[in-house]
Amino acid sequence: MATAMDNRRYPRTSREESLSLTLLPSSSGSVDPADRLYLSTHDISLAGISVELPAPIRPNTDVELWIALLEEHGTYHLYGTVAWCAAPEGQLLAGIALDLERADGRLWAAHFDSSGYFND
Repeated sequence: MATAMDNRRYPRTSREESLSLTLLPSSSGSVDPADRLYLSTHDISLAGISVELPAPIRPNTDVELWIALLEEHGTYHLYGTVAWCAAPEGQLLAGIALDLERADGRLWAAHFDSSGYFND
């Protein structure tokens, strides 16, 4: 039986980084800045970010992210879609699949080597 690790496209790096996350409207409505969440990452990869949540978010929800990487790596504006939301071991997490073709996606990708490992 395949494990979740076997199904991952890129390796995960455990990192606690600060980010803000805004749920994007499903129609052409406007985004209310009061709907912004300030969260921490659980782990990161080339194509995704796992975040710790205070409340569940429905999968397939589009999100806008601003993530500040420590150690002078900069701040990145990213877009993605919530791929899953679950509470393994009692901690509520969501996996966000990043759209690397939008905003700072290519700059984000430049921090990862050809095997998908984060370059410190």
